[in-house]
Amino acid sequence: MNIVGIISEYNPFHNGHLHQINEIKKLFHNDVIIICLLSSNFVQRGEPALTDKYTRADMAISNGAGIVLEYPSLFCCTSAEAYADNAVYILNNIGIIDYICYGSKASDNDNVKKISSALAEESDDYKDILKSELSKGVSFPKARANALVSLMNDCDMENNRLSETLKSSNDILAIEYEKALIRQKSALFTIPIERIGSDYNDQSLKETFSSATAIRKQLLSNPEDIQSLEENIPLSTMEILKNYTKIKNYGSMDLFNDLILYSIISKSNKEIRNFPLVNEGIENLLKKNVHSSRSVFDFVQSCINKRYPATRIQRLLIHMLLGADKDIYSRFKRPGYVRILACADKYLLSQISQKSKLPIFTSLKKSYNVSDLNVKTLIEFENKACDIYNMVCLKDKSDYCSEFSIKTKI
Repeated sequence: MNIVGIISEYNPFHNGHLHQINEIKKLFHNDVIIICLLSSNFVQRGEPALTDKYTRADMAISNGAGIVLEYPSLFCCTSAEAYADNAVYILNNIGIIDYICYGSKASDNDNVKKISSALAEESDDYKDILKSELSKGVSFPKARANALVSLMNDCDMENNRLSETLKSSNDILAIEYEKALIRQKSALFTIPIERIGSDYNDQSLKETFSSATAIRKQLLSNPEDIQSLEENIPLSTMEILKNYTKIKNYGSMDLFNDLILYSIISKSNKEIRNFPLVNEGIENLLKKNVHSSRSVFDFVQSCINKRYPATRIQRLLIHMLLGADKDIYSRFKRPGYVRILACADKYLLSQISQKSKLPIFTSLKKSYNVSDLNVKTLIEFENKACDIYNMVCLKDKSDYCSEFSIKTKI
């Protein structure tokens, strides 16, 4: 039996995600089990997830996943490089994965592999060109792209193809997955599956294959009109969302507006400087603009500059909201445990439990009582992040459930 890992958000699970799972099954003639590593309640781009992690785990299981693992908020709400690196670390260390599958817009995967190899190696020539580009005041992504274009002129890679790959959100992550596998000397193979339909950031609905961005936009603007998405999401996702909206509001930056702005107002410049991503006096810009902003969106737009694109500012805001400062990031370089969110295969669960180099948890309460101090601290952080999410999203606060009271669905 082949075992394939997918690093995912499923925010929410849509037809493109189902296409990926079906393609994997087709490739292995159904002789395959799929393990999903799923972002927790706060996702990589620096936003609260549309629905909570358990709901998205149910979507994955309903559409063919064998087991869903949690990617903790502390590690998944980071840059593409750190996000991919820790995700690969988890999948490497559970001991049973054969392949990692990712979506890509690149029609030629050699393109992705050449770029990832160059970035993994970071030759002196590359570092010199990158340093020169950054000195011009351009953003890091632009400086990196310019350095790679210059470096790879000798490799006969067309500049326009290279630039397209480096601008694609899917391909950026694909490059980082491949780079992480190289740096970790992983024996895992990769399976790139070409993304079909809308681009990652396309905000307009299309027939059958719309982006998660467009689907979220539709749901947030018309929460009760789930039926309008019947051509874009599987029936199981639609039913899960219908039940979800009876209990919780969809997560969004707007919903967390007051808490996020308060997290800035309540901190001094010195306290803000103790968060990751804060340098070059950005704390002054944050404090200057927070009082005049009507919403988080307005605030983020007012703080954007060459070095601070929107996603970087949003991640900083989530770090401040959750209390993820430099101290906790310096203490915890890697995830210290793996939590199972949902499982449709008991045998697979037993295999992971036996072979994983990381502790495997199905119950946080039981695991917390026997864990060492470092793991306990990570569990407490994730519990706090989930409490913040639920406090805002729950319609009836009496429905609150602590992470310690929730058991894995098996």
